[in-house]
Amino acid sequence: MKILVLTQVFYPDTVSVSQHLTDFAVYMSKQGHDVNVLTSSYAYDENRSRFKKHQVFNGIQIRRVNQTRFGKKNQISRLVDFASFYLSIFLKLLFQKKNHDLILVTSVPPMLSVLGILVAKVKRIPLYYWLMDLQPELSISSGLLTEGSFISKTLLRLSNYSIKHSKRTIALDRFMKAYLEQRGIKPETIVVHPVWPVMSKIYEGDRLNNPFRIENDFGDKIVVMYSGNHSYVHPLDTLLEASLALRGDDRFLFAFVGGGVRKKDVSSFREKHNLSNIIQLPFQPRENIHNSLGSSDIQVVIMGDGQVGYTHPNKIYGALFIGKPIIYIGPKPSHVEDILENLKGNITVEHGQSDELVEKLLEVVSSKESIHEIGNNNKEYAQTHFSPGTLMSQQYESLFTDNNCIT
Repeated sequence: MKILVLTQVFYPDTVSVSQHLTDFAVYMSKQGHDVNVLTSSYAYDENRSRFKKHQVFNGIQIRRVNQTRFGKKNQISRLVDFASFYLSIFLKLLFQKKNHDLILVTSVPPMLSVLGILVAKVKRIPLYYWLMDLQPELSISSGLLTEGSFISKTLLRLSNYSIKHSKRTIALDRFMKAYLEQRGIKPETIVVHPVWPVMSKIYEGDRLNNPFRIENDFGDKIVVMYSGNHSYVHPLDTLLEASLALRGDDRFLFAFVGGGVRKKDVSSFREKHNLSNIIQLPFQPRENIHNSLGSSDIQVVIMGDGQVGYTHPNKIYGALFIGKPIIYIGPKPSHVEDILENLKGNITVEHGQSDELVEKLLEVVSSKESIHEIGNNNKEYAQTHFSPGTLMSQQYESLFTDNNCIT
């Protein structure tokens, strides 16, 4: 089968959507499918990092389109970049001669699925929609768009149109599926599959000999790490307030690894309060993720209020897989809470509860044996429930069985 993948991010980009989509594209290729990817020429978080226009990776043909790159300075620059990407993708699809049997599209960037559906209808081929998050719902709930406005209503109609006309929609958790059903999406067209840890190996050496820890002079500090996209929908305020409260405790170091629109919020907070217990580091290449995550003592997962059903912070899987205790800051119930209910000792607080976070954190770190035990339990659970090979196989089977697949 000839499969066309439409996405803004793909290998060698390091953001999680890119890594999960690349994993699954490679998996499909290994099953004998002819996989072609149409994507952006630029990395998600780096204005100057431009990739080759054409590349072959593990048998996958990757073609990249041109677009503007004004960056994330403000909403206008982001909209211009999105618009130029959509236009380039549309023109490429319009004049593309190669025929495909199936289109797989992601929700990054928002509304790319609308172009995908239009092409799928013209060419009379099915489209599978992998929903990593839902727009404009995220923007509305976080205040970037006004609920009930003309723009919000228009974007909701477009989003609903593309989902309703997809042959299959992949939701990441039960909350997302329930929301889609509320919007009138037929339950039989929705499959629920969580994503998987993206590291291919785990650092299992001595804690103090971890190369990332040594390279960044972490020493014997208790490293509390938030790693990944600093998204506008997942506020970092509660974690930052905890770092301020613990500024006098030399045991702690708060590491923020990655980038995104909230990266500047961390920088401003650190400078405003002159905090030496905060360090900021860039996104790490995939081959070094096991070292960067493994250098931490505690991993942080954050989900914004009002975002349940719209998004699915997937760093929970990597944090479990490497065997670290977890701090979850966010609403309840959620998919993260569903997981942590099965695992004792991890920390869960809601936004604004920085005092409670500090209290629970001090309790957990009072015993290194406790940290080790919590981490081991997390790792065993992840190996049982979130094995990458198993999850990819299950997702593939649910999409490409004889009943679902057009051949």
